Amino acid sequence: MLLQWNAPIDASTFSHFTCWTMNEHTPSAAHSSSKPKRRWAGAAFVLVLVAGGGLALSGALDAPQAQDVTSEPVTAEPRAMQLHGSEVYEVEMHDLSSAISFTGSVRPAQRADISAQVAGIANAVHVQTGDTVEAGDVLVEIDATDLNLQLRQQQSTLNSTEIQLNAARQTLDRTRSLADRGLTPQATLDAAIAEVDGLEASLASLQSQLEQVETNIARTIIKAPFSGTVSARMVEPGQVVSQGAAVLSIVDLSRLNVDAMVPLAQSAAIAVGQTASVSVQGLEGSVFEAEVERINPVAEEGTRSVVVHLGLDNSDARLRGGMFVSGRIVIEASSDAIALPQNAVLGEGEDRYVLAVVDGALVRQDITVEKIWDRLGLVEIAEGVARGDVIVSLPLSGLEIGQTVIVGDI
Repeated sequence: MLLQWNAPIDASTFSHFTCWTMNEHTPSAAHSSSKPKRRWAGAAFVLVLVAGGGLALSGALDAPQAQDVTSEPVTAEPRAMQLHGSEVYEVEMHDLSSAISFTGSVRPAQRADISAQVAGIANAVHVQTGDTVEAGDVLVEIDATDLNLQLRQQQSTLNSTEIQLNAARQTLDRTRSLADRGLTPQATLDAAIAEVDGLEASLASLQSQLEQVETNIARTIIKAPFSGTVSARMVEPGQVVSQGAAVLSIVDLSRLNVDAMVPLAQSAAIAVGQTASVSVQGLEGSVFEAEVERINPVAEEGTRSVVVHLGLDNSDARLRGGMFVSGRIVIEASSDAIALPQNAVLGEGEDRYVLAVVDGALVRQDITVEKIWDRLGLVEIAEGVARGDVIVSLPLSGLEIGQTVIVGDI
C-alpha cells in the first residue's frame, strides 16, 4: 500500500529527512551482512516519501496559474419599469357634478276640491273619476227652479219700483217749478226730493238682489276651473247638495311638485333654480329632471330635515300623485372638464404636477388645479394635461422622471 503526501515538500525538508534516514537507520558496513532486511525497509520508506513528494510537486506544477487580468467596468442597461393597465389613466373629458341626495313624494302642482256654491238637487253629474276635462267644461248641474222663481219676483219688484221712481221724479219737477215761483212751500219741495231719493235707493238695492239671483242661477252649472283630471266624485244625480259641499276633485297632472326631504346640514347649499334628477319607484330606469322652486325656511317638526319643493314636468302624464321618489339635487356642475384621480396629482400648493408616459418614458408635467371634487375623488385641471395623455394614476414607489416604462398587463 502506497502513502500519498499531498503537502508540498521543499528541498531543505527533503535533505534533512534523507540525512536522518541515513544516519539513524542505515546500517554500517560491519553490520551489513547481519541485517539486510532493515536496510531494504529503510530504502523502501525513502522511496515512498520521494514518490509522494514527487506526485505532490507534480500536482502543484500542473495546477493552472491565476492570470493577472485587469477588470473593466461594465455599464448596466437601465431596467424598464412595467406598469399595469390599472396603474395608469388616459385623460378624458367629464361632466362633473356635486349633488345632495333626497327622498320624497309626488303631488299635483294644481289641485281643486270643487264645492257647490248654491244649495239644490244635483240634476246631472257629467264626469266620472279619471275623466280628463278642459277648462270650462260642465261638470255638475244643480236644479235652479227655486232660484228662477226668486228671479222673477225680484224682477217684478224692480219694475214696480222703477215706475214709482219715474212718477216721483215727475212730481219733483212740478214742485220745484212751483217753488221757484213762490207758489208752494219749501217743505213740499223737500218731501218730493226725499221721495225720489228713497225710490232710487230702493231701486239700486233691488238691482243688486236681482244680480245676486242671476249669479246664483249661473252657479247651478258647475264648470271645470282648469284643465285636468277628475280625481274624486262625491255627488250623484238626484242627491241634495248643500251650499259649500264638495262635489268633485280635479288635479292637473301636467305639472307636478316633489316634496323632497333634505338633511338640514346640507340645505344651505341648495338654492332656487338648481336642477335635480328624480327616479320614481315603479319606473326603474327612467330619470326625470326637476327644478328647485321653493325651500321651507324651517326644518320639519321632530326631524332634522328641510322640505325642498321641486317642479317636475309631466306633460306625458307618466307620473301620478303620491308616487315615492328619490333623487339628487345638483349644487354645482362643470361640463366637458378634464379631471384626474386625486392620487395622480403630486406636489403641494401651487407646485402640482403629474407623471405622464411620453414615448415610453416618465415625464413631469406641471398642472394648474381648477377645483377638487372630494365627493367624486377627482381633481379638475385647468391646464397642463390634454385629452388622450397617459398618466400614472397611483402613488407608486421607485418611479423617477426619465425612467423607461412599459404599460401593459403584468
